[in-house]
Amino acid sequence: MEHMNFRVESPENFVKMACTILFGKREELSDYATVWHDVFEGNAGDQRFRQFMEELFPDGCTIGEKELHQLTDRAIRYLKTETICLDIKAGHDMAQAVFWVYFIPEHKVYECDYGGHEDKVIEILTNFFGAAIMKYTVSVLKKFIQGSFRIKSTQTSVGSIAADAEFIQMAVYGRSKPRGSAS
Repeated sequence: MEHMNFRVESPENFVKMACTILFGKREELSDYATVWHDVFEGNAGDQRFRQFMEELFPDGCTIGEKELHQLTDRAIRYLKTETICLDIKAGHDMAQAVFWVYFIPEHKVYECDYGGHEDKVIEILTNFFGAAIMKYTVSVLKKFIQGSFRIKSTQTSVGSIAADAEFIQMAVYGRSKPRGSAS
């Protein structure tokens, strides 16, 4: 028989440990594992779980499997929506990728191929603006690109990508407009 040795310091510490085990079983969230560790480590993490318990169960409750799943889901939602967590994830993603584009409004890192930064910016802006990109002047779009992106590249810069704002605007519009519609 196998024995596990661990020390529980508080109810929230025990709940955090149980939720961490449940989180670890969700393979689709493996890219959030380091963020989970960073955000929920130590006493600060215990306090976050105490807060989650108070939010979900203001009148208290007996913690069972159902409640642990609710708390785990709440913690995952926290990881995916809180700016500080998104920034921590972005930092980890930047460290993992060789070349990347970071889109500040979404706090998201997009891995890209060597020399593929401008195309990745076009893809991001297509999803972000769509055909509505034509509402903005080229100079406004250029400033938006300069203020909204960071990249890791050996061949280009955000400034040189922003200098192509007119081309980017037309490319985004071309990818966004419905097929067969007039310009």
